[in-house]
Amino acid sequence: MAKSGVSNIINIFFYELNETVQVILDNSKSPQTVAAILSSLPINFNKWGKELFTDRTSITAEQENAQLEVSLLDVAYWPEGKALCLFYGSTPISKAGKIVPASPVNVVGHVISDQTNVIDKVMDTTKALVEKAQ
Repeated sequence: MAKSGVSNIINIFFYELNETVQVILDNSKSPQTVAAILSSLPINFNKWGKELFTDRTSITAEQENAQLEVSLLDVAYWPEGKALCLFYGSTPISKAGKIVPASPVNVVGHVISDQTNVIDKVMDTTKALVEKAQ
C-alpha cells in the first residue's frame, strides 16, 4: 500500500451535491500509475454511463496489468484517454452484468467510503474534484 507512511487516500468532492467520497489507492498492481496519479492531483471528473472519468490529464502511464473488465467501485487509470475512471455500474458498452471500460485500464484502487449512494445521484452535468486526503 502506502510507502514511507504516505497516505494513498484520495477524496472525490462532488460540487453540486456538496458530498465527498473516499478512495484508497493500492499500488500493489500498478505502482507507477498510482505514483503518476498522486503527482497529478487535483483533477476533475465527468460522466459516461455509470462511470466517472477525468478530462485528459497530465498523468502519463502505460498499461500496467491492464484489464478489460473491472469490479463495482473500482478506480482505474485509462492509458488510451489519459484519464482516471471510477466505475459504479455499467458503461454504455457493458454486457450481462459485467462492467466493461472503453479499452484496457490499470486498476489502481477502490471506493472505501460508506457514502457510495452519493455516486448514484451524480448527473451528467455534475462536476467533481479529486484531491489527496489531508
